[in-house]
Amino acid sequence: MSDDASDIYDLIDRAYESDDVDEIAALTERVLELAPDNPEALLLKSELIEDDEERLLLLERALAKIKKYFEEQGLSGEAISEDDNSEVYFAILKRAAYVRFLLEDDDGAMELIEELLPFDPYDQMFSRSFYYRILLEREEWAAVLEDTMKQTEHGLGWAYSRIIATYMLSVQGKSGKGNKKSDIAKIDKMLWPAIAMSPDVPFYMLGYFPDPVDDTEEEEDAFEFGLLFEGIWAVSRDMLNWFSKSVILFGLLSGRFGDEQDDMAEILDALGGGDDYKELFDKLGGAEPDEVVLSAILSGGYPKAR
Repeated sequence: MSDDASDIYDLIDRAYESDDVDEIAALTERVLELAPDNPEALLLKSELIEDDEERLLLLERALAKIKKYFEEQGLSGEAISEDDNSEVYFAILKRAAYVRFLLEDDDGAMELIEELLPFDPYDQMFSRSFYYRILLEREEWAAVLEDTMKQTEHGLGWAYSRIIATYMLSVQGKSGKGNKKSDIAKIDKMLWPAIAMSPDVPFYMLGYFPDPVDDTEEEEDAFEFGLLFEGIWAVSRDMLNWFSKSVILFGLLSGRFGDEQDDMAEILDALGGGDDYKELFDKLGGAEPDEVVLSAILSGGYPKAR
């Protein structure tokens, strides 16, 4: 290993270990002085930039460089996963796709996500969740349901995407035919198991929780997923109200709203969930752990059709 390469690895390691933004920026710039197109340094620098178009330029530079490296090494397919640079490659793909999505370039985002999908069969990097999110943005409800029926791995993306697609096709799509209340009751039964997978996720989706203050991987993943799906609920005011009613009901019963408990109870009442809350609160006798609340909601068939 050359002295420059050794210095680069050392500087990058120090940047990852630092919590000081200015220090990270300085270390990253030192790496880029030694290696102007170092993909990992470009990735790090992109995280420090607020302007999405500038971020995307850096990420695309990084992606071009790392792809050129794989090409020079004769690596493709599964062999890429075994290379030391694979994690950086995956991170660049994911972040670049997200920035393109923020810039409303759905086709560009989908292109990158489809590149990542084969390397992420268990959705550990949220690639399939992101794939669904883009389809939802395009309002391709049937395509989402078709794909979810093929999957054997049932994670958060699978759960929430089929809920949204089912709602939009069976409830929002009603035009005087069928039983709307019956359809909503069926979707309610899909929602509670989704919430049980990661109970804080819906509160991030609706903006009821701020950014996480702890650094646990679980909470960071919940926040990241919630942020990804945050905007889709507004595609339908009815769906947003339905989802909000259920999330607030769960939040009140599990003691998640603190000093805002009374205000949230008023909102729930306006959404038609006040009676459900009173009934369940009387049964539970106060705030209870998540599993107790979810069990009471499911066994009682809440929210009630009124």
